[in-house]
Amino acid sequence: MTTTNNPNHPPGPYPKGEHILPPPRPVSPATASYRLNHLMLRIKDPKKSLEFYCDCMGMHVVFIFDAGPWTIYYLGPRDVEIANLGTSKGLLELYHIPADASTPYASGNEYSASGVGFGHVGFTVPDVAATLERVASFGFEVIKPLGEAAEAQMGLPGDVVQGKHGSVHDGYKHVFKQLAFVKDPDGYWVELVPQSLK
Repeated sequence: MTTTNNPNHPPGPYPKGEHILPPPRPVSPATASYRLNHLMLRIKDPKKSLEFYCDCMGMHVVFIFDAGPWTIYYLGPRDVEIANLGTSKGLLELYHIPADASTPYASGNEYSASGVGFGHVGFTVPDVAATLERVASFGFEVIKPLGEAAEAQMGLPGDVVQGKHGSVHDGYKHVFKQLAFVKDPDGYWVELVPQSLK
């Protein structure tokens, strides 16, 4: 499948200094219910990060989940609660991994710095299995299929994967089996989340 003839993203070259305003992309039945759901960032200090994102930027904590070797803080607009998480927008997932205390986190805009920081982009989709088939049909890599929950698939530091900071909670593994991950063309992880988690 290719999109090179799609008027919604016309080929360049583009005139410098001008906004290109392509026509809206036609509705696609295959992707009509896909929504950008969240971004995931690794954080060093939960207290400072929550102060910034909640007190300063107006988000609120939807839930906190202690996965064992790390803690997840899920933030969203004030009208979001866990019951409507799968259909919400504007969510931010913060990962506090104590084992990363000495690992430098870097912004993708800081070319002089090395390290990790950005985690993944998350999309809610109506059918994760069908979306994985779609991703594969476009030739993109599936890096974590449904039904699996190995620590090595979770994007964690090596010593966490090896269990040196405790084991991953079974509740997290149960959720993780319902998720899938694929790679975009630049190698960034994209999480596929069902609209309703069990």
